[in-house]
Parts: sequence; structure tokens; C-alpha cells
Amino acid sequence: PTEKDFSAGIQPAQTHLWPSRAYEETGHSLVKKGNNFVEESHHVLIETYLDEFLEVYANRPDKINLCGIRINHAYALWLAVKMIEPQTVVESGVNAGQSTYFIRNASASTRIYAIDPEEKPICDQGVRWIDQVGLQSGLTRYFVGTEFLDFQSVDWSSLISEGSISPQRTLVFLDDHLEVLPRFSTILKFGFRHVMLEDNYKLGEGATPGDKAGFTMKQLFAKQRPNPDSEFLFHQLISYAEFPPLVPPIMAKEYSVERKKAGGFMVADDDNKDITAPLLRPDTNESDKAIYERICDQLNLDPKIRDNGTFMQLMNYNQICYMEVRQLSPRLVEKWV
Repeated sequence: PTEKDFSAGIQPAQTHLWPSRAYEETGHSLVKKGNNFVEESHHVLIETYLDEFLEVYANRPDKINLCGIRINHAYALWLAVKMIEPQTVVESGVNAGQSTYFIRNASASTRIYAIDPEEKPICDQGVRWIDQVGLQSGLTRYFVGTEFLDFQSVDWSSLISEGSISPQRTLVFLDDHLEVLPRFSTILKFGFRHVMLEDNYKLGEGATPGDKAGFTMKQLFAKQRPNPDSEFLFHQLISYAEFPPLVPPIMAKEYSVERKKAGGFMVADDDNKDITAPLLRPDTNESDKAIYERICDQLNLDPKIRDNGTFMQLMNYNQICYMEVRQLSPRLVEKWV
């Protein structure tokens, strides 16, 4: 397909008087840059693809996915593949295979490189979902277990030279809980254009030392200015946006739970000043409420979020983000040793 331009011409979605404000500069708890398809998530997902996505989500291989993506991040990944139409997705962090499942169901023709050091899923999640169709067709290649190669160790130069991968038409999906900023040495060197970070933890939050190191996009951009790392990375991005959650945290007001120190979940008493406006406002809008109740009905979820299972599905949100990366000078890349 013709290369898509995500850098201009998209109008932001209705924010419904949401309390947060996104700044186009670093040094704030909520930052954006430029324009891209993320701002059209409501129109594209809710008005165009909702039924298709709900069918895919209802048939997901692991209904709980204890250590993996749930609905807020699943729709983001699925929608990104739909909108970008990448020739290739590099998935760093496979675990039970749930994200691979969403990538493949968003595109039957995309080549997938699935990377994970573990032979089997963690968190007692049983058997990993394997893209058998992709394996048989040669579209999916696994670097897992004994065949593991880290994202930064794969011989991208050879794959690019032989025409197996086009960096400008590749989506890099980082879900590996490693320190994020060093990954950009590889992203910039090889010119990968589209990048998503699944666990985009806030400052002070994280499930692993890598998460807590202060180098997720949200952590970097929230640091007090001047900060050379955040300023450099912000400059290298054409656009940056955090996907909105499906519904606001207040929908969980009947489920009493304290905010996890590690983050990763919204709770009813959040002030919402550091997250983007949700796709739906069932708390204030009757039309949105009807859509939300239909979603819950199709997925066997409690719209009032009074049980742990529903809370885990709807309130699991970690500021998953998309960024379009500016290419370095080809002449400089030639000199990169």
C-alpha cells in the first residue's frame, strides 16, 4: 500500500471536558507531539471497527492473560496494525502469545518477528499461543527460548539488505520490561519508523528494575527540564501520543481497591490529570453508556465493575503509546560503527 502520512491533518477527538492537558514539550506528566492516528481512535475503533475487534477479543486464546495485555492495550495494538498496515511487526516480549494473536488478526499479510527469552510463558499461563498459519507460510519467525536473540542483537542489517524487512514499513512493539531508552540506539541506527511502548510507566512506577529506571517515554518526558535524554528523544520524534483507555477510572467506583505501587491499573479516585481522555464517557454520556454496556455484554463483563475479573480487564492501563520516529541523516548512519 501507499505509505501513509500520519504527521498532519488529523483533528483531535472530543475530550468531553477531561481534566488533563497534553503539552507539546517535555517537563509535564502528559505530553504529546504532532498528530497521528491515535487521536482518531474513537472514530476509527468505536464507529468503524468495534464489532470486528470485539469478535477478535472475545476469541482471544487466554481470557485472563495474567501477565499480558488486556482490552485497553489490545485494542491499541490491533488498531495500530490496522491503521499503519506495516509490512513487518517486531514484537519484543511474547510471553503467552496474546499480542502475537492480535497482530495476526489485524493483518493476515504482515511479517512478524516474535522475540522472547523464555521457552514457556511466565505466570503459569500454560502453553504459548503460536501463529501456526504464519509459521507455515513463513510470515512469522520466532526468536524464543534456545533460539532467542534480543531486539538489539538481531542482524537487522542483513534482513534489510536482503529485502526481508523495510524499516520505514515496520512497527516495533516493545513489551519486554527492559530499559527503553537504549533500544533507541537500534531504532535510530536502522531507521525503524513506527514504535509502540506497551508498558509506558509513570515516574516511580514499574514492575521491573528496567521499568523503574526512569526511561519509559512517560517517565522521560515528565522529568524536570532541562534533561538531555528527554530533549534529544523528543526532538527525534515526528509524533507521540498515548492511547486513551476505553472508559474512565470512575467506572470502577463500586470496586474498592488501592492503587498498586507498581502502577499498571487505574482506580476510581485517580485525578486523571496525567492520562488522556477515554474513548467513551459512560459516566456522563448516554450514547457512550449504551456502547459500553454492549461491549460488556459481548465480553461477559460487569459494566459496574464489581468483581476482580472485570476490574482486571477494564482498568488495566499503562499509558501505551505510539511514536513516529524521525530518520537520522543517511550519511551519519553510514558512519555508525
